[in-house]
Parts: sequence; C-alpha cells; structure tokens
Amino acid sequence: MVVYKEPVPIRASKASVSAFAEQIAQHLNYDPESSIEILVSRLGGAISYRNAVGDKPESIVVEPAGSFKIFLPTMTSTGRDKFTVAHELGHYYLHFPIIHADDPEAGMKAYRWVDENNRDLQRCEWEANWFAASFVMPKQLFERLFHEGGKEKVVEVLGVSPKAAEVRAGSLGLAA
Repeated sequence: MVVYKEPVPIRASKASVSAFAEQIAQHLNYDPESSIEILVSRLGGAISYRNAVGDKPESIVVEPAGSFKIFLPTMTSTGRDKFTVAHELGHYYLHFPIIHADDPEAGMKAYRWVDENNRDLQRCEWEANWFAASFVMPKQLFERLFHEGGKEKVVEVLGVSPKAAEVRAGSLGLAA
C-alpha cells in the first residue's frame, strides 16, 4: 500500500523559486503561449475535473514512480486552470523530490486549501504560487507584453486569468 505524504517546503526565496520555474520551463521546452495540458501529458501526468469542494479539486496526487494526476474544478475558467496546473507542477518540481529522496516508496498529495494553522503547508502553497507565476508568465515575456498592451495583452497572449496577470504585474512593480 502506497503512503502519501504532504509536501515539505523548500524554504528558498521567492526569487530563487521564480528563477527555478523559468529554468524548468526552458528545460521542458514549454512555450507559455501554448497549452499547458499538452505538457502535463508529455510529463506522464493527467488532468481530471471534479465538481465539489469536498472532492478536493485544485490538487495533485503523485505516485512514487513520478506519474501524477492534477484535479481541477469544473467551474473555473481556462485562464484560472492554466495557473492552477502550473501551481500543481510547482508542488511536483519543488516538493515531491524532497519526499522521494527521503522515501522512494512514498507518494505525495498536495491540496490547494490547507489548514491556516499549518505554516509548513501554507509555505508550500506560497512556493507553488511563486513557481506557477514565473512558469506561465516568465518575467521578460510578461514585461514585454505588459508594456505592449497592459494586462489585457498578457491575458490574450499567455491565456492566464486577469487576476493572475494583475498579481504578476504587481509583484514585478508594474502598474496594473
């Protein structure tokens, strides 16, 4: 029987996590203007949709050998889903290696909605968000698109939600 562990934070800086995300995207030849679903399939993963909050959408289950399934809610936009998939890939690339190194027979389950009193899981969520933002909205490309046409241009070209583009603009010191 497989034991599934919770993610463990890497405790790197936001800048380090962001740089790592952009390196991973480049290594995978991921084009932020393209579909992230194709990348998930290429990595041996799958995406499944769930209806209710009780079914824990916005989560990832990673098997000990590295295959994984990402769960998305049925009622969110494709732009929101793109960020969520990148967030779950953040858990996969940031947190699963720690678990696998400690126990190669263990899997990992990470859920977007964590206990607000669990600081380690909250930290994992921040790290996954930092990863996701840089993975689907790399800094140089984001800044170029933003200067060409603001948040709307970013949303149009990168296929992210307006909220994700707004938050990324703020984190890069650009006026949203």
